[in-house]
Formats: sequence, C-alpha cells, structure tokens
Amino acid sequence: MRRDHSQLQFLTMNQALENLRITTKLSMDAEDLLMHCANGNCTAYLRLEGVRGQTQVSGEPGDLPEVVYDAGPQEVRSVHAVRRARPGVPVTITMVGPVFEDDDSFEEVTKVWDAAVDMGLAEIIFKPADVTALSDKVLGVSPKSYNLDTREKASAGAIIAALASMPAFDIRQPWGVAEAIITAGELLGIEMPQDATIAKFMKLAVKAMDG
Repeated sequence: MRRDHSQLQFLTMNQALENLRITTKLSMDAEDLLMHCANGNCTAYLRLEGVRGQTQVSGEPGDLPEVVYDAGPQEVRSVHAVRRARPGVPVTITMVGPVFEDDDSFEEVTKVWDAAVDMGLAEIIFKPADVTALSDKVLGVSPKSYNLDTREKASAGAIIAALASMPAFDIRQPWGVAEAIITAGELLGIEMPQDATIAKFMKLAVKAMDG
C-alpha cells in the first residue's frame, strides 16, 4: 500500500481501488470491491452528513425504535442495498456506528440503525488495514500475526470470560449475540466493551475458522 495512504484513517473508493490494482495486478472496479464486502472479505463504511434514521429493535416487549442521527463513519451491514443504489433515489441502508440520540445530550453512542440514504450525497470509504487484508486474501497470502494493544487485550479478555459462562451460540451472527455476551459479562461483574467491539472479535474468529 502507498505509504501515505497507510497513514490515513479511511480511504476513498478510488484510493482503495488504486492500492488493490497495484498489489493484486487485477483491474478491480467498484463493483468488484463491493462484492468482496458483501461476501465478508472486506468492510465498507459510509461517511454521511446529517442523516436521520431509526434504531433496530430486538422484538422484546418495550424495545421501541429510537430516532438517531449519524455522528461519524458507519459500517455498512446491507452492502447489496448500497450496490443497487442510484444517486438521487434514497434507499434504506442498515448500518452500525456512532450516532446522536434525539435529545440534548450530544453524547455519541453506537447503534445498529436504518436510514434512507441518497448515495449521491454519501461517500463509501474503507479502512487501509481492510484493503491490505483483502489484497492478501486475493493473493493467497497468509495473514501475519499481530499484537493486541492494552485496550484490545482487555476487551478480548472480557469477551472470553463472558463466553466461558455461556451456552454455545453461532458466532457467524456476531451482532445477534453481542447483547447476550454483554449481559453474561455484566452478570459476572465484568466491565464489557461495546457491541461493535464484540462483533469485531466475533468476525475475527470466523475468519480464523474459515482460514
């Protein structure tokens, strides 16, 4: 990857494709990259501005949708909706990321939410590390080992401790089990990470299982 690009928090679609084409020697286009994201080989994010939506609900009694507003880059969970979208025609997209709730607190919280998004006014972005990992996967390069930082070690330890007290579940549904893991940890008196962090570790586990 270009050295300057590796220092960015996010890459644009054009920057991501530039690096993929250089490293893989393939003429990948935006459709190819989004298809990889739809198949779990990469993660797409959206940079929005002033988008309003509603949180998803579990179906439990009293769990009602909340009005929220985007507060930063959002991980796309419905990539196919993004692929089919056309500028000027809003489509419903499911996302997870930092949002502001419809109150005066201005406190960022992480939520899974749906919003009607005009893709002509949104920007698809990617993390440099995800683009590098996709390049390695396309080229058949084995992933390198890496060291967790202090915060990641604490999160991993809390998740593992909570899992040890739980019955078996399907880690291929990371968002579906995140709340259960948080509940199990809290019952053990463990300070748990946010659901987005738990989902990230579940996805890493799935990647390890699939090789």
